[in-house]
Amino acid sequence: MARVVISGYYGFQNAGDEAVLYSIVKALRSLEPDIEITVLSRRPEQTAACLKVRAVDRWHPGRVAGAIRRADLVISGGGSLFQDVTGPKSLLYYLGIVLLARLLRKPVIVYAQGLGPLKRHWSRWLTGRVLNRVQLISLRDSESRRLLEELGVTRPPVYVTADPVLGLEPVNMDLRPGQDKWEQLELSGPVIGISVRSWPGYEECWPSLARVADELVAGGWQVLFLPFHFPADVDACRQVARLMHSPAVVLRENLDLPALMGLMGRLQFLIGMRLHALILASLMGVPFLALPYDPKVTALARMMEQPVAGFLASVSYTGLEAAVKQALAEREENARRVQAAVAELRPLALDTARLVIEYLRKGARG
Repeated sequence: MARVVISGYYGFQNAGDEAVLYSIVKALRSLEPDIEITVLSRRPEQTAACLKVRAVDRWHPGRVAGAIRRADLVISGGGSLFQDVTGPKSLLYYLGIVLLARLLRKPVIVYAQGLGPLKRHWSRWLTGRVLNRVQLISLRDSESRRLLEELGVTRPPVYVTADPVLGLEPVNMDLRPGQDKWEQLELSGPVIGISVRSWPGYEECWPSLARVADELVAGGWQVLFLPFHFPADVDACRQVARLMHSPAVVLRENLDLPALMGLMGRLQFLIGMRLHALILASLMGVPFLALPYDPKVTALARMMEQPVAGFLASVSYTGLEAAVKQALAEREENARRVQAAVAELRPLALDTARLVIEYLRKGARG
């Protein structure tokens, strides 16, 4: 039985990162049903119960080292782990896990990550040095590969695949809890989802977004705010909703992934900042308008052939209103584009799992 450890931003009630973990576990088990998976999590009991995996406290050095020591392979898994925008501590933690694994002579695979941004000179130097010591790197977009080349990473094989979540097949998931939640929220008619997050400088734009949302309600739409990171996103969604003059619904529950997908699948359109809000909308065939706070959001919108409103911190009310109107006018065509893009990217999203299992089968355990 192969044993792997997965490191990432897990157990923090972030729906996007939990979706990444769910997707990685599901993909690995589809290829190797008996694989033993241990996750480094902030809430190990919850992670273990939800995914039927082993889990250890990511902040407990002894348990982390013990899990890595008994593993055949360490996966640095999904998301944007190697970045310094949210501060250097996070970057040092994830690089530290990689270094610990290599010191214990365990192979490491970087799993479909989005690399960067890396703003500090030392963080770029250190990231390049550490990633040159791993066995294999897969990235979710070509922009990350360009950054990897800038960092001087030349030793491990590098593959550009796709975000792990794009490998999910909604038809094979039980989406009924999300559809039940739709009924409980008493949603009816055409519904637009809005997903926002707190980000420096962006709160100044909430009045413009609230004004656009009011116009949507006046035009016959119902507005549903979808937080993806609890509780921070709930606060951001409430701030915008409170600025509206019309009624709106704010989701206040941290739904599991199938339930969240079932709920989002009933939307007609999504306006969103969060990367994985846009990815889940794409999976469910829902067209979207991206509100980028990070280059990764723009990159995804380009990949999905969906419109971008421009960085919300600098877009005016007039610009945002025009972008929403145009996106809604082209909604049917954008729905066809997003569905075609997902169909094209799904096999790529599963490629990283195949690379992991292939590596294990070729003797990583030795």
